Amino acid sequence: MSLAYAECSQDIRDSLAAQYFVDAIKDEDTQHATRLMDAKDLKSALAYSMKYEAAKTVSKTSRHSCCWEEEHSSTKSERDLLEV
Repeated sequence: MSLAYAECSQDIRDSLAAQYFVDAIKDEDTQHATRLMDAKDLKSALAYSMKYEAAKTVSKTSRHSCCWEEEHSSTKSERDLLEV
């Protein structure tokens, strides 16, 4: 990047690196959220996208665990009724 844009200031090169990084994100939701964040440098874009991905993962895990608990709690109640 430095050689290709040697005549540009460091701020411009940092901004371009961040834009290229965001363009390369495969997950559309993560890419869109990171683009809306309007990061000025690569470090900020990377940090934000990692936080976003972590939050999505936790959210999916929470929903799965909630559904699993509901499923198994109803099964337990049905077993209790059958024993009576």
